[in-house]
Amino acid sequence: MRVVLVTRFPAFPTTAGNRSRIRQLALAIRELGHELHFVYLESKWETCDDAAHEAAFGKGRYVHIPSRAWPAKRAAGAAIGATKRLLRLAGVDAAYYSDLDRFRDRDFLRALRRLDLRPDAVVVEYVLDSWAFAAFAPTARRILDTHDAFADRHKGYVERGIRDYWVSLRPATENAGFRRADVVLAIHEEEARRFARQLAGDHKAADPRVAVVGHLLEISADEIGYGADDSAVFLASDNSANKHALHAFLEHVLPRVVREIPAFDLKLAGSICRDVADVKNVTKLGWVEDVQAVFAHAPLSVNPMLAGTGINIKLLEAMACGVPSVTTATGARGVPEGLRSGMCVVEDDNAEGFAAAVVRFARDAELRRAKGLAAREDARRWNATHSSELSRCLAGA
Repeated sequence: MRVVLVTRFPAFPTTAGNRSRIRQLALAIRELGHELHFVYLESKWETCDDAAHEAAFGKGRYVHIPSRAWPAKRAAGAAIGATKRLLRLAGVDAAYYSDLDRFRDRDFLRALRRLDLRPDAVVVEYVLDSWAFAAFAPTARRILDTHDAFADRHKGYVERGIRDYWVSLRPATENAGFRRADVVLAIHEEEARRFARQLAGDHKAADPRVAVVGHLLEISADEIGYGADDSAVFLASDNSANKHALHAFLEHVLPRVVREIPAFDLKLAGSICRDVADVKNVTKLGWVEDVQAVFAHAPLSVNPMLAGTGINIKLLEAMACGVPSVTTATGARGVPEGLRSGMCVVEDDNAEGFAAAVVRFARDAELRRAKGLAAREDARRWNATHSSELSRCLAGA
């Protein structure tokens, strides 16, 4: 069947978790035997590598639609944002919420229609872009890849003192976006239950099916070396939740680890490096193309998240590389208990317990290897489950 994937976030360069999700989902659709057309709706906030997309999906099956109305939209958005910030400071709860179609673009709609791709199924990334379904014939199966839950999203961030939560929607508003689709893809089981309860709460007649298709993993065939002691990796983009987690780790966890292991080295990988000054016991690697090579030099992942929705793709990618992780409970959200063999899960805000776990793993190569190999087996089971579900969703089963 012919499948069109529409996204405002490119797959390449793969510099953030959502890009990795989009890339792996697109590749999985193609590997299931479908004819995939990848359509990128240009955003001036995003860097896109057209050549990499063409190499991955085929020159005739990758379309980059440029944005034409950007200056006016940016000015209007800045004005609205400034007003809402003032209202939030004044304690106006309504100022935290956005419109569902704040990113809707008539030029994009017209351009999508002109493509005349006539798909059997359309996959749209994020509920905020569910307006894009209107560009396709009603006979096409509509699949919405949610990534995150946006209903009341700001609340968990504000509780942690994090101002940048991106977008928050009222539950009924998010439901309206869901109902534009035939199938809503939740990234993990807990969010699927949340979406189903939320849809049932306002009692509309025609609700979409809610299915769980987690982040599909590129599983390494080779075993990494586990011999490098006294180090760990934090792999992350520079979004607000990751920055909050990193600063909490540097302030509360790292000093405890260094008291036990003075030579300990935390390796930062990804755009998160932009958000931290040069400090002792931290090595900034910047954006890396080969995550497996980074883990070979520091075969332990730390995931100290304290806020956020969706699933921590960095945690799943460590699993796929065969690397054990020390993670908070928030960081492990969405990963079933039966697939946590390679993780040590510590309760949120337990800096002492988190540091003790890091020390234990950083000193013990055999523990790292045993937990790392278990993590990779869990990753294989994860992939098998979610690839099968994706196939059923595309087929309309």
